Amino acid sequence: MATISHALRRSDAASPQETVRLQNGSVMRVRAIGMPDVQRERGFLSRLSPETRAYRFLGLIKEANQAVARELSEVDPEREVVLGAFADEAGREIEIGVARYLASADGRHCDCAVTVDPAWQNLGVGRALMHRLIDMARARGVRRMYAVDAVRCAGAHTLAERLGFHPRPDPEDPVATTFELILE
Repeated sequence: MATISHALRRSDAASPQETVRLQNGSVMRVRAIGMPDVQRERGFLSRLSPETRAYRFLGLIKEANQAVARELSEVDPEREVVLGAFADEAGREIEIGVARYLASADGRHCDCAVTVDPAWQNLGVGRALMHRLIDMARARGVRRMYAVDAVRCAGAHTLAERLGFHPRPDPEDPVATTFELILE
């Protein structure tokens, strides 16, 4: 189980960073993603298989190019929260996971998603990111979070259910499942 150090340190005034020890003993850092992370985001996307990219982006993103990385790193602070998980590899910081939500105009519900680099899956990266994302959504007044995943994404479904999300078939898309979490 991943453990989160509750001693936050500030890499800048707006972006607290948390240290998380993963199940294999590795350490990752969780912090907000922004424009300085464009190259790390591009590297992360390039390590995802085409199938993983298709699942995560519902087929909308075919390749990991600079424009896509820039768009994903440009965050609207009024409606979006984007958290990245970072680790050191060969002396440089790499992105190993990302969780994000986009809130409705009234801020009461949000669409959310999490993606983890295949080499870092099943170590607690996704769970740690989603716990923090859920806490941030709750603190901002979001009352309902939801995610849409392909029916065959068993790993994502297991994580969603462990986090308390409830699945239901998507009435508009027979190959998708919608997961919903009501925040108290």
